[in-house]
Amino acid sequence: MIGAGRPFLRTAAIGLLSLACYESGGVLQGAPIDLSRPPDPEDQVSLARKGRLGEFRNSLGDALVSQWRASRNGSPGSSAQENFAKWIDLYQWLELLESDEAVMTKRWLSTHLSMSSEKSPQGEKIQVTIHQPGSPLVHRYDRLQHHVTEQVAADPSMLGRVMGELVAQPFASRNGPLIGRLEPAFVETTLSDPGFLRLWSESYSEDDFQPKVLLNLQAIWKSSPADWREFPALALAISLVLDQPAPAFWPHHQVPPTDVPRIDPQPAEVFSQWVRASRRGKLRVDPKLLAVRELKFVIDAPLDPGEFDAVRDFPSLSHESLPQFFSSIAYDRGRVAKNVYSWPWGGYRLAKIREHGGICVDQAYYAAISGKALGIPTIFFAGQGKDGGHAWVGYFKGRKSWDLNVGRYAEQNYASGEGLDPQNWAPITDHTIEMLTRHLGNTDPQNAARRDLVMAWNFRRRNNASAEGQALQSARISCPENPLLWNALEDWLARTGSPVSEVKAHHEAAIRQFGRFRDIKAQHQAALVSLALRSGDATAAERLSGQIVHENRGNRTDISATAAGQLIASRLEANDPEGALQEYDRQLRLQGATGGGDFFYKVTVPFASKFLSKGRPDLARRVLKRAYETLKPTKGEMVDRDFRKLWQQAGGTT
Repeated sequence: MIGAGRPFLRTAAIGLLSLACYESGGVLQGAPIDLSRPPDPEDQVSLARKGRLGEFRNSLGDALVSQWRASRNGSPGSSAQENFAKWIDLYQWLELLESDEAVMTKRWLSTHLSMSSEKSPQGEKIQVTIHQPGSPLVHRYDRLQHHVTEQVAADPSMLGRVMGELVAQPFASRNGPLIGRLEPAFVETTLSDPGFLRLWSESYSEDDFQPKVLLNLQAIWKSSPADWREFPALALAISLVLDQPAPAFWPHHQVPPTDVPRIDPQPAEVFSQWVRASRRGKLRVDPKLLAVRELKFVIDAPLDPGEFDAVRDFPSLSHESLPQFFSSIAYDRGRVAKNVYSWPWGGYRLAKIREHGGICVDQAYYAAISGKALGIPTIFFAGQGKDGGHAWVGYFKGRKSWDLNVGRYAEQNYASGEGLDPQNWAPITDHTIEMLTRHLGNTDPQNAARRDLVMAWNFRRRNNASAEGQALQSARISCPENPLLWNALEDWLARTGSPVSEVKAHHEAAIRQFGRFRDIKAQHQAALVSLALRSGDATAAERLSGQIVHENRGNRTDISATAAGQLIASRLEANDPEGALQEYDRQLRLQGATGGGDFFYKVTVPFASKFLSKGRPDLARRVLKRAYETLKPTKGEMVDRDFRKLWQQAGGTT
């Protein structure tokens, strides 16, 4: 049970705590920190000049721990109180500045490395995979993950290689507190601006690589302190996005990377370009009116600035023009007829796309970049439908709402679109964006929950796992509709070695909470499948996987196909190929008629490929033949063509 153990003592109201304190603004050494009043920026600046921020960080953390109280059902906690919240924001910033870079690097690396081990008579062989930008992040908490991350971080040569692939350059790792990288004047600027501290707290994510983000922020501030103060959200959005390079395949997989007019963006230059465009009236949306969560979808394209200027030279374009951008590019049916799905015309510039036309990926790219050029947040999506893949675009309409379906054809049943979150360059679906933006109107519960997460870290730093759990539970009570809070609580359950029954109860509660959101529900259902397999209950695992399939076939073929693939893979792992074939046939009967590209690429292709790798082309042909008869792909479309290629690889004849 969360919070079990020694009771956590607290006072009934926010009060005073006597401890070593600062010596400015009339406050004497040894005086208490009054958490009922807002922090005085002058005091923080004075502490920075005296080199005492680290000492004060510890004292403030103790005071917050002493006075914090959790949210209860119907009763807001300390994190919802205005002045207490400001102290938490200050503490979060101080904690960052005083954190050891080596420790933070290891924590961040653990989400970008995956490991697998294979035992042999010669010993255990460990394979390490770097999850480069564009790949899913890793959320794994076990001995092997910790051990290998420590090894990578301790080897300068290996660490340099990994960081060179994951972090935007130039960057060189170093040890010591992060504040040692920063100029005193920049630190003082941040401490004297409560608005910046609030903005940072609202926008920062643990997936951000803090050392590079701080260097980006400082570079922007140094280039123009006045503009930094006028456009703080823009400066922060650029700093958060440019801590990592965009994926090597950006903007999509169907254009040679050498044809993309891509640049190596430097934060200060990018910031200057967007400020200049805003002041010259070239943007249709004022960046000052957008939050960081929206601005990151404006400034994320690492392109030659001339591409944006070409769009801005058309004064008639407006916010409402974005759907027209997609349809304005003529669809090139000749390329489709010739199976030319990669861009064939050289330099991938907007003018050339207008000249030659394109297929759906080019239409979506053109619309997305044109919108960004005008200051409109946009995101490129790709997904599978009845006859194969398709690309479309989403954009921020304003008034806290998105249209995620520009160029999406309803008749093709595109169950889900996948794009990239530029803040961490990890995949994100249109359904996730829709869910995360449903409650943008009332931000108070979200802000309280976010600050409870800061308090959870404060408790964790003090090795108080029980209180950490209480803070995470408090965050979930404040904002139960935020799936990230449930993930944080799952992390805590794993780290603290909680009983399987508690972990199971957590996922069951999440399934009830997110019953209307199939992605999140399926995530927690899949976690229950994993728990059942680890417990040796194959029957329960199969039943749960079957439930995922039944609930999602038809409308969410992406989810049902993934679950079907896992069921079949579990039979193969148990060395039961005949059982896998029987399960495959059953899944074809269940969802083959509507499965389309999702079923083909997530079930049929890996299953047939597995048999080919094992030297059983006869079984691969059996898999493909049954799928072709059931899926009935349209002749000449992508799924049909890929079917025929794999059929030939399996030794089949036309």
